[in-house]
Amino acid sequence: MTSTTSTTLEHPKAQTVFILSLVGIFVGICAPIAWYMGVQAKKEIAVSGQYAFAGNLKTGTLIGKILTILWIIGIVLYIIAMIAIFAMAASTPH
Repeated sequence: MTSTTSTTLEHPKAQTVFILSLVGIFVGICAPIAWYMGVQAKKEIAVSGQYAFAGNLKTGTLIGKILTILWIIGIVLYIIAMIAIFAMAASTPH
């Protein structure tokens, strides 16, 4: 009697996506790159069906998405703060 074990292969970009997403914590541009690469790999998986969208690829894509959203929120808040600071500076009498 032979037993068959189904092992799912990781996509070749999985490790890259995961590492880029972690680097995205410190270097903001890496997060959207990881998100983009993860989505592209997911599309390739949907077409070929030979890899699994799990593990490092799924985690890296999710972290990349979350960090991208957080970086965007941070940039927007920074711009709002700068506008408020300049508005208060302009309204103070000299």
